[in-house]
Order: sequence, then C-alpha cells, then structure tokens
Amino acid sequence: MYSMRIAVIGAGAWGTSLADLLAELGHEVTLWVLEEDLCARMKEQLENKIYLPDVSLHSTLRYTSDLAEAASAAQDLLLSVVPSQFLVRVWERLCLSIHEDTVIVSATKGLDEETLALPTEAIKRFLQTRRAENPVVCISGPSFAREVADRKPTAIVAASVDKDAALKVQQVFSGQCLRVYTGDDPVGTQIGGALKNVIALAAGVADGMKLGFNTRAALIVRGLAEMSRLGVAMGGRSETFAGLAGMGDLVLTCTGDLSRNRMVGLRLGRGEKLEKVLSSMRAVAEGVATAPVAVALGKKFNVEMPISDQVQGVLFHAKNPFDALTELMSRPLKAEWI
Repeated sequence: MYSMRIAVIGAGAWGTSLADLLAELGHEVTLWVLEEDLCARMKEQLENKIYLPDVSLHSTLRYTSDLAEAASAAQDLLLSVVPSQFLVRVWERLCLSIHEDTVIVSATKGLDEETLALPTEAIKRFLQTRRAENPVVCISGPSFAREVADRKPTAIVAASVDKDAALKVQQVFSGQCLRVYTGDDPVGTQIGGALKNVIALAAGVADGMKLGFNTRAALIVRGLAEMSRLGVAMGGRSETFAGLAGMGDLVLTCTGDLSRNRMVGLRLGRGEKLEKVLSSMRAVAEGVATAPVAVALGKKFNVEMPISDQVQGVLFHAKNPFDALTELMSRPLKAEWI
C-alpha cells in the first residue's frame, strides 16, 4: 500500500495510538490535539504524557491544534477519534475543510446525546450541509489503546455500506500487529461499540460488590442479548454481535483491567460517588454518557433494555446497586431467546 496522507482528529489514548501506528506503517500522519499546551509538549517530547504515557511516538508524526490545518492534511483519509460528547462541536467546524475525495473513518464508541444518532450518522449530517458525499467507514473491535501502542496483536472490523471504502481502510490500517476485517453493517458495529461500555459499567459494579464470576458472566451474555436486540431493531444484523464489534469488544471491556468503563463501575460498586470517580479521571468513560442514550433508543424502538435501565439508575438517580441487582433478578421469567 502506498503512503497515504492522513489526519487523526483527537489525541486521547486511542487517537494517539492509531496515529502512531499509521505513521509507523509509512503514512504521512497529522494528529490534531485539542489542547495547545499538550500539542506543544508532544512535538517536543514525542510522547503524550497525559493520555498515553511512556510510549515513544513515531518521529514522522506531525501535530497541530488547528482543525482546518489538520483537515487540509487529510487528502486521502481522515480518522475521527472524538469522544461522542464532543463530536458535534468538532464536526461543526471540521466539515468546512474536508477534501471532497477524503475517506472518513469514525473510531468513536458512543452515541449523540441530543439526536441519539450513531457517530457516522452525525458525521454524514454535517457533510450533507456542504453537499459532500465522502464515503464514511466505522472501525470497532476489542482494542485497548495501550496494547495497540505496545504492538500487541489486535483484530478489529472496518464496516461501511461502501465496500470499496471499507477495503481501503482495511489496507491502510493492517500490519503485523493489527488485523482488519471488513464488514457491511455499520449500524450493528457502532451499537456494539457503544453499548458494550454500558454493560462494562454494570460488570464493573458487580465486581466492585464482589458478586463473583457467575454474575459477571450472566451480565456479559444478557448484555450481549440487549445490545443485539437494539441493534437489530435499528437495522443492524444479529451476526454482527457475535463478532469483533459485539462479543469481542464486550468481553474485553467487561473483564480487562485497562477498561475505563469497568473501572468506573468497579469504584461505584465499592461505594464511591460518580462525581468523585469522574473528577479523578482525565480520560473519558464513554459508557456514562451512553447509558441514558441507550435507554432512550430502547424506548424509541420499543426494545427492552433492563441492564441499561439499571445502569442509568445507579449513575444518575442515586439507585443503590443492590436494589438494581434485585430488580434485574426479579424480572418476570421468560425464555432465553425472546
């Protein structure tokens, strides 16, 4: 694959890790960093000490805090790695400077709080304001940023209704340490990437309460059923949830010690208050903002979301985790596959 001109929008752990990987693969990569002081330090130190410490970044990686400059550098591909809470704010400006032939790739694992839109839907809406028809691809799967930065073998999926665009992303991102599969179900892929964070919060709460492995396994499997029900109702396919963006990412996020969402749940289960937990973190735990959106989507599509409902109660309505567990276990009995 020849060298591509790429911009990565967002210098959190995941954005920084992917930018570094793409630079190592021989591409011309510009990383947009929101914080000007952090951008200056990254240029000087070749390290993101806030979000990805102790990782030496590739010497060819370029940095900017100018969004228009970053978009101008993305002549072939633009990778959006913006937390869902800030996606609209960034894309309101970013869409003004996109090249007409640039492939857009979304790596955001969340949902828009106001419109309930998937990240690719929100991006397309902004592109349409300038009558742009750039192909849009989403990437997702079990992929801790730290392990990708450490070049641990990882597999993800690139999904799009545009087959050629998905194939292009597959070729651009794939290397010895990252294997990319293609898919044509961006709805299921993004619902899996977003809702697994909500289920991971629940799994973390259960672990913080020392409820054991049986409970964690039940939450993972029933969480997968919940994700799949909603994804299918929204137009996704059930088989997507058996793959990397579904079961793969869910298991990783519910069990891995590097999971921010699991860690938030763990601390809540130990009795800490949400405000204290979040104030101690620099990185974003997407599941906190996603939980109420998941509940709202369940109501919109008439889908039962019992775990998401209880997570929202614990997060925002001061529900005691023991009461949430009791309500889950006391629901009317039913067949597994209904």
